[in-house]
Order: sequence, then structure tokens, then C-alpha cells
Amino acid sequence: MTKISPLKYAAFLSILILIFGGVGLAKGGLYIGRHEGDTAHMIEIVLRMLQGQVPHLDFSTPIGMFAFLPAVGFAKVGLGLGQAFIAGQVLVAVLLAPMVVRVAVSRLSGLAAWGFGFVTVSMILSLVHGENITALSVSMYYNRWAWAAAFIAILLAALPPREDARAPVLDGVIVGAMLAALALLKPTYFVAFVAPIAIAFVLRGAWRSLWIGVLTGAVIAALMVAVYGVDFFPAYVSDLLSVTRSDTRAAPGAPLMEVINGPRFMIATLTLILSVIVLRQAGQDRAGLVLFLLAPGFVYVTYQNFGNDPKWLMLLAIYLLALRPEAGRRVVFNADARNAVAGLALVAFALITPSFQNIVTSPFRHLATKALDYAPQFKTRPELRDVFVKTQRTATVLGRVVLVDDLPQLAPYVVEDDLFKPVTFLGETLPRCTLQSGDVAMHSYMADRLKQPPFNFPKDSQFFVADIASGIWILGGFEPLKGGAPWYYSGTPGIENADAIIVPTCPLDTEIERNALAALENAGLVLRAPLRDDTMLVYPIVK
Repeated sequence: MTKISPLKYAAFLSILILIFGGVGLAKGGLYIGRHEGDTAHMIEIVLRMLQGQVPHLDFSTPIGMFAFLPAVGFAKVGLGLGQAFIAGQVLVAVLLAPMVVRVAVSRLSGLAAWGFGFVTVSMILSLVHGENITALSVSMYYNRWAWAAAFIAILLAALPPREDARAPVLDGVIVGAMLAALALLKPTYFVAFVAPIAIAFVLRGAWRSLWIGVLTGAVIAALMVAVYGVDFFPAYVSDLLSVTRSDTRAAPGAPLMEVINGPRFMIATLTLILSVIVLRQAGQDRAGLVLFLLAPGFVYVTYQNFGNDPKWLMLLAIYLLALRPEAGRRVVFNADARNAVAGLALVAFALITPSFQNIVTSPFRHLATKALDYAPQFKTRPELRDVFVKTQRTATVLGRVVLVDDLPQLAPYVVEDDLFKPVTFLGETLPRCTLQSGDVAMHSYMADRLKQPPFNFPKDSQFFVADIASGIWILGGFEPLKGGAPWYYSGTPGIENADAIIVPTCPLDTEIERNALAALENAGLVLRAPLRDDTMLVYPIVK
């Protein structure tokens, strides 16, 4: 194994951070071409935290607070939220860089080491979550950060260090910190990988690293309790359970079996299985077993995340390159073991190349974006005027409707589907309509109407909106719903603090509206007669 200079490697990472981070910041704002609702979700949580609210205690979200602290920190020193978000990504890359150096100089060499650094930094500083759709998006940015932290922890636990680079205490501290970060960022990753990482330590006899890791995680948990109180973690768990109770958001992508053997994933699954077999036949029994134990976590995280992008293929390629055996041993199909492992690494990387290319090029596409095609998403808020969305998507109001409702002469020819069955609330049937684009225009109109007759809601009003997400309170200058959910999953979070219920007549997500209204009907509320507009019904709550 060729030794890598820590100083040269640190310089390499610094250059990457300067390039990717600098290009991202150079545009002077955040320009989004897709997933505007996810952007609004992130913005709402950051605004709440700037008001002093604490995630899980003051509002409901299954995303950990570590996903928002970097942007909150930069917003507090005066950056607009667009620049604060990108600067927060740079901060995450800087904080993780020493851990990346530790992995590379103690366990990797050659292409595996340099590739690991490039993959990790580019993934953290990307402006798209992956896949092969080039539209820029902040959606699931915390998943990218979580993959980076998981890659670090997995490689430190699974691969033995060089003899001259042993530092079991340091390794334990880093792994414990990375797992704690996963738990406080996106718990899916913690659940998926904590057991395989612990077993990997045990398999190579790294008991000291294991116990130091456990201690580090416990210290971080204790610090969170000391700062936020003993109710923090129970509230966090409650928010996570709200996702499991959701009929629509617990697994927002492809079915599990499709993630395993569907057309997009079959070759990846076979590559993973063959990698386990080849490593064991090549004499790398422990490495093959660790990879086998990691496999369910790879599948689970991919299944649980929207888009189902199998980013674990990047890690698999690096893992295999780091474990190439000496030439001469024969494995499956009588192939040379070294060539077989290298070939599987190449296949793994080829499979994820479209997503990886999208990730790497996104900051440069962001810099080249034509600003004339964009407008501020929340122009009424000065701190949000550097967050831009495509006017074609957010100001052109388009809806999907069931035409038979407007053209009854079609009824004899129509077959009804449960997917489009009408939504009802308190005996009233709502129009069968789903908003396809123009959410900024629609919510801006609704926010303005709420301040006008017959609604006349004052600035301190709080609303429960029966939809997946809404920027109404931000656009209208109202108060955020205390205890509410910036992204709806299940139940009636925050309803005890709401002054009124807003029922959109053309919501962003009809199934979410159906579930939310069903929960509200069972909540035992006393409501006044609805105030009506063509875009919404507003039910004042009797308190």
C-alpha cells in the first residue's frame, strides 16, 4: 500500500472545497429549478429556528436538527438564506475534511484514496441530490451529507489501518461522531449502518475503537440533552413515528422489491452479490462478510429515500479498489481475483456515473443559470430574496382536474378510479383538482386573501393547512403554527394552537389532504362555518 502524504491530501481536499464551494457561492444566490416545495420546507424550518424554535420540541419534523444548523448559523451573521444554505454546505465539507483525510491516509491508496476524497467533497457541495435529472434542487441535501458521513464511518470500521497508521482512539471518536451525526441528521442511515459498523469493529478485533465510538456517541447525546432538555429525544422519536404512520410518505418511492430487482437496480444488486462472493473466494473473508452485512442497509436507505438513487455504489467501487488482492488467485468463472475485483468496481462506478456526473457538474450549472428566468420564491421577506425559483414553474398555475366533473356527458364513458375519488370534509365534497405548478402564485394569492374580507385574519394568526406543505404564513407575514409540521406526514400536529383550518380546493397533494382532513374530523374540534374563496375553505376554530 503506497503511503499518501497527509499534507498533500489535505491540500487536495482544500482545492476541491474552494472550487466547488466557490463556484456555488459565486452566483450570489440560490437558483432552484425543481422541488420548490422542498426548498420552502427547508426555508420554513430555518426561519422557525431563527425565531428561537427548536426542532421536535416546538415543531414537528423527522429530519434531525443537524440538517439545518449550518444554514441557521450563516443566516444569523447576515447572509441571505440562499447564500447561507450554500455556505452551510461549505462548512460541512470543511468539518468532514479531516475525517476524510484520516480514512485516505490510513486505509486507502492510489485511485481509491483520491477518488474517495473527490466523491465525498463533491457530494457534500452538490446542488442536486443525484439521479439523472439536471434541474437544480436542494431536495434531500441532508441525504448527501449523510452518505458522506456514512462512507467515512463504514471505511474506518471495515478496513484495517496500515501498521504505521494505527490510532484506535481517533478512529473510535470519528466513527462515534459520524454515527451521532447520522442520528441527528437522517436517522434512516443510523438505523441502517450502526450494527454492521459495530460488527466490523468486532470482526477485526478493534474493541478499543468500538468502545470509544460508543462513548463518543453517548457524550454527544448527553450534550444534546444538556442543551435542549430531557424531552428532546422523546419528541424526536415521536416525530419519526409520525412518518411510519403516514399512508403516503413512509416510503415515497419505488416498492422494496423493485429497488432490489427492478430494471434500474438488478445489475446493481447482482454486482453487490458478486462482490461478496468474489471477495470471499479471493481470501478476503472478513471484508466479504462486512459487505454482506452492509447490503440490507444499502437497500433500505435507497428504498426509503425519494428518487431511490443507489449512491452506495460509489462506496462499493472505493471499497473494492481498496481490497484488490494480489494477482494469481482464481475466483468465480475462473477469473483472476485482482482483475475480477477491479472489474466489479468499474461496473459499480459505471452504474452510478449518471448520478455522479449530475452531482459533480451541478455547481457549475448553477453558476451558468440564466437569472432572467427566475424570480424570488418569497419576495415579501428581505432575508429570502436570494432564493430564486423558475417563474415558468411557480407563476404558471396549472392543475390536474377530473374532466367528467365539468363535462357530465362523459360519464357513460368513464371508469372511476379510487385514486381520484373525491375528498370530503364534514360532509362537503371538494373539487377533484391537484396543483401541478404555480404554488408560489397560488399561495401568494391565498395569503393576501386571508388578510382581506371576509377573512380578516390579523398578523398573529396561526393556520393548519391541509396539504403537504405551504408557504402561506411566510408569504402573508403570519405566525408559524406552533407544534405544526412544515412537511405533513400524519395526524394533526399543532392543531391545538391553530386559529383556523385552511382547506385548499386544489392542493399540492390530494392524498395528503384526504388524510389530514380525516384526522381533523376525528380530532373533536368545534369549527365555525367555513369562509369561502374559490381557492380555499377556511374554518375558524372555536376555542
